[in-house]
Amino acid sequence: MLRHGMNADRVELERYSKAFCECMERGLKEKQEKVPMIPTYLRLDGRLPKDKKAAVIDAGGTNYRTALLSFGDHGCRLENIERSLMPGTLVPAHWSEFIGRTADAIETLLSEADVIGFCFSYPAEVTPDIDSRVLGLTKQVKLLGANGRLLGADLNAELERRGLGKKKIVVLNDTPATLLGGSALLEREKYGGFIGMVAGTGTNTCCALPERRISKLSLHGDGKMLVNLESGSFDGFPRGNFDLEMDSALPDTGYYIAEKMCSGAYLGEVCRYTLQAAAREGLFSSAAEEFILHLPELDTPTADAWAMGKLPECFNAADRDKTVYIIYELFDRAARCMCCNLSAILLLTGEGRDKPVCISVDGSLFKKSALFRPLLEKHMQAYAGETLGRNFEFVTSDETTLLGTAAAALLN
Repeated sequence: MLRHGMNADRVELERYSKAFCECMERGLKEKQEKVPMIPTYLRLDGRLPKDKKAAVIDAGGTNYRTALLSFGDHGCRLENIERSLMPGTLVPAHWSEFIGRTADAIETLLSEADVIGFCFSYPAEVTPDIDSRVLGLTKQVKLLGANGRLLGADLNAELERRGLGKKKIVVLNDTPATLLGGSALLEREKYGGFIGMVAGTGTNTCCALPERRISKLSLHGDGKMLVNLESGSFDGFPRGNFDLEMDSALPDTGYYIAEKMCSGAYLGEVCRYTLQAAAREGLFSSAAEEFILHLPELDTPTADAWAMGKLPECFNAADRDKTVYIIYELFDRAARCMCCNLSAILLLTGEGRDKPVCISVDGSLFKKSALFRPLLEKHMQAYAGETLGRNFEFVTSDETTLLGTAAAALLN
């Protein structure tokens, strides 16, 4: 691992937290690709209207969902939820198909809701009227003709074509939705700040900053706006040989470097590339070597299970030890990258010195991996907690993205 630059402690927490923070500062001043710091024009202020329904759409990394959602005295009410695979995941789809399918999915909901929340989990530039212009697709999803399209405007045009009238549509990324969803049912006064974090198929983070600090907008207020970091695009972490090998085989080589090092869409494959190199270098028995070299792919849940000892029967004891070590090291590195990301936000905002910062998290890697969350919590406690002296609390809930999408539509 050392020889190929894949060892976890290469990601030094202090060094790369500061580098990440410096990149965030630049992103607030000017347009850049490394950490774009995209203003969302969304705010946390105000109280959620009671029992008013919002139609919500969640176009996620893997899943596509629609539902009706409202908030009341006893929490939230989720109705008519429908789930399917995100268009463009298995085979390419055209943008017009995507918009048409979205209109199909919510048409029956609009008799009960006159506002729509649209969560789109891909790079997009948010407009001041809280629409979003698509900048590109990630996670190997293919929607042809998507670049440059305005989601809310295109959906409204389709709804008007169907005679349903123009609707109020609020478009946001899944990470601001996670921040809003995690805080929607909390007593906000208990916390000194809020961070949204997605650690699933993809990875991203979001924070709230005074408008005046987003200098590229030339605003001067102290009211806080949510800022979508698009932190998976950070390219400052040190990569090893097998990161480069995997990246060179992908259609978006050179982009979303951090996401490729620490998200569920790629982490299993990084493990596969590393294990196969180890097999070629003679580290495994002949039976394990043959098995590993013929692996066409390795998804992240399987890699996670292998690291917990649930390995193929053809592996002997030494094979198991080496496999567990390699996978653990790569998951540990992923947790270190995410710790640097979160610590950089704490450095930028200055929050967490008194009241804890609420880190609202969604995503299968954080919620389901046996390795990732404990490793992240360990590094956060050691660096953000003990070294930086910051207080924080990880919060998760069911259907966080849907909750936040509805909250965004109802609050803004």
